[in-house]
Order: sequence, then structure tokens, then C-alpha cells
Amino acid sequence: MKTGLLSLSLVAAVLLTGCDAGAKSLEWYKAHDKERNAKYEQCRNASDPRGTEDCRNAIDATVHGGTFTKSSPNKSW
Repeated sequence: MKTGLLSLSLVAAVLLTGCDAGAKSLEWYKAHDKERNAKYEQCRNASDPRGTEDCRNAIDATVHGGTFTKSSPNKSW
């Protein structure tokens, strides 16, 4: 019983620590426009766009990098 519980705990720990191990940082995506845009489009088409750390960083770099919202001309009203 204890061996099974220990094995299950070990497997769970390995699975949880392996998630998003190769995720790029927010700063990396800000510096690499081509890769950021490709990852942004890939994540945008996913069922959960912010489901991984890599997608969150690509989306945040796009939004904070100024390429997401374009400035419009001054309104006269």
C-alpha cells in the first residue's frame, strides 16, 4: 500500500514538474517578433489560448509590445 502511494506521488511530481519546461520567457518573445507572431496565432487558434506558460508569454508580449493595438488618428470629437 505504501509502495503504491509512494509510486503514485512520484509519478505525479514528475508530471507536474515537466509541464512547460521549454517555455520561452516574456522578454524572449518581445525580442523575437517572427516567433512571437507565429506562437500568438497558434495559441489564438487553440481551445484554451492561455493554457500554457509559453502561450501566456507570447500573448502578453504581443499585448505589451505594442503590436496588438494599433493607434488610430486623433478623433475630432
